[in-house]
Amino acid sequence: MVRVCDEDLKVISSQLGRTPKNVLEVSYKCSYGFPVVVKSNPVLDEKPFPTIYWLTCPYLRYRISQIEAEGGIVKYEKIINSSKALFHLQEKAHLLARKEAIELAGDNEWIIKRIKKGGMGGISDFSHLKCLHLQVAYHLGGIRNPVGKMVLDEIKQLECKNALCEKYKEVM
Repeated sequence: MVRVCDEDLKVISSQLGRTPKNVLEVSYKCSYGFPVVVKSNPVLDEKPFPTIYWLTCPYLRYRISQIEAEGGIVKYEKIINSSKALFHLQEKAHLLARKEAIELAGDNEWIIKRIKKGGMGGISDFSHLKCLHLQVAYHLGGIRNPVGKMVLDEIKQLECKNALCEKYKEVM
C-alpha cells in the first residue's frame, strides 16, 4: 500500500477538480510518476461509498469517455454476457471487490450489509456495467477483470505522451 503524500493528493485534487475525502492510497502510477488509480475507503461520512478504486488520470478518463460515447458499455455488456467464461471471470472480480470492500469497512454492520449486495462500484447485477472507467480502475488497482483488460487493449496507448499532469505540480 502506497500512502497518499501531500504532493500526490494535490495532483489527485487537480486531476479530479475536487479534493477527495476518503483516499487511502495511490494504487497505480504512470511512468511519469503521477497517480492513475486511487483506492478509497468504502465508508464516507458514515455512509457506504460503493467504489473503492477511482481512475484519476485525465488522459485515460478522456479516452474511456470516448469509448463510452461510441456505445462501449453496450458493446462490452454483450461480450461479457455472450461468454460463460468471461462472465465467470467478471463475476469473480465482483466478488473479490466485495471481499476487499468488506475488509476495509471495519466493523460497521449496516454498511457491510449494503456492501454484500454488490460488487465493483456497488453493481448488484453482474451482467451490467456501471461505466468503463470503473472497470479500468479496478483492473489497474489489482482486481483483474475482463472488461477492464479489453478496454485497455482497445486504448492501446495507456498514457499520454507529454506528462499532462506535470502542470498540476505547478499549481502546488
